[in-house]
Amino acid sequence: GDLIFVTGELGGAAAGLKLLEDGIRFESNDKTWGKNLLLKQLQPFPQVTVSKLLSENDLATAMIDLSDGLSSDLAHICRESKVGAKLFSEKIPFDKNIDKAAESFDAKLDYALHGGEDFELLFTANPKKFFEYEKRFNSRKYFCIGEITANEEIIELVYKDKTVILQPKGFRHF
Repeated sequence: GDLIFVTGELGGAAAGLKLLEDGIRFESNDKTWGKNLLLKQLQPFPQVTVSKLLSENDLATAMIDLSDGLSSDLAHICRESKVGAKLFSEKIPFDKNIDKAAESFDAKLDYALHGGEDFELLFTANPKKFFEYEKRFNSRKYFCIGEITANEEIIELVYKDKTVILQPKGFRHF
């Protein structure tokens, strides 16, 4: 019953990595969108202040940084908590610069789900407690992208009015 949130836009670091792999360098890139994507990969900004805020207010029931990719990091939470998840593709916030680097919605979704290195936070929260906090403090806006389910270790993705089982494809440590 907990909701799944992210603290910011996703896919920018993966799109920046793709630019680097294609030989595009920061110094030689004259496009603002390209420089922004490259910076997401080259100079990540960990959400330390936000994590402290969530922790101090006892809001997050589980939390992880998005370094391995949304699909992989959500799988870590699901495995450790013995729960499942349902994500809604239309609710995932994409990096505002990604449209220039991705040729389709599917490519943007792939960057956001599996790319990693965004260093935003992925967390779950009790909906009532979280929305009361947001209302009371008019706090930073977070993006609700899904919900926790009882289907242990199964991540469902609602995409184009269909539900599919999402296979984690982010960075694997071993």
